[in-house]
Amino acid sequence: MTMANLPTYVLGAIGEHQVLSRLLLLGYNAAITNLSVENTESTDILCRDYKGHFCAIQVKTTAEDNWKTGISHKEFYDDNGQIDLAKGRQFLEKKIVGPWVFVQVGGSSVFPTFDFFVLSRSEVIEMIYSNEVWYLTGYNRKKPLKGSGPICIYKPWLCGLGVPANSNHVEWVNPFASPDYKFDNAWHNLWID
Repeated sequence: MTMANLPTYVLGAIGEHQVLSRLLLLGYNAAITNLSVENTESTDILCRDYKGHFCAIQVKTTAEDNWKTGISHKEFYDDNGQIDLAKGRQFLEKKIVGPWVFVQVGGSSVFPTFDFFVLSRSEVIEMIYSNEVWYLTGYNRKKPLKGSGPICIYKPWLCGLGVPANSNHVEWVNPFASPDYKFDNAWHNLWID
């Protein structure tokens, strides 16, 4: 069985346990905050470094090239259905409480592979916000968006790539362009903010 065929909740639990294992191997004290495969709000793993600093880690796992953030476009709209970027930014600042680890799984259940991308809290907020500004305001749409649907993060973005302009939209310039930023196995990002 390929990892992509596993139910989402199982894939999520596997990702959390893989991150937990990495943290323990790196010498951190860490524990999964979920008592089962059920999700808790905004935190999957609580981690402490050797200096006694704590961080609340959110883990997002996929077998594809994108991760659903658990955040909807509707957070960037006001009550009248108008785009409200300030409201969206405030929502992100409140919702995202710590760093995120994006886990991409591949291979089979017998020989799985795991890639880890680690972003600080402020990097997660900026990645989602800058892309959402582009998505909501940089497209040539014939019909306005309804404000629903999930916000996703795509693997090329975590590798420093943007989105080139075409006839449908302007260019999105990644605020974390390569080679200045490296998120793969960037475990030090857990302690930035």
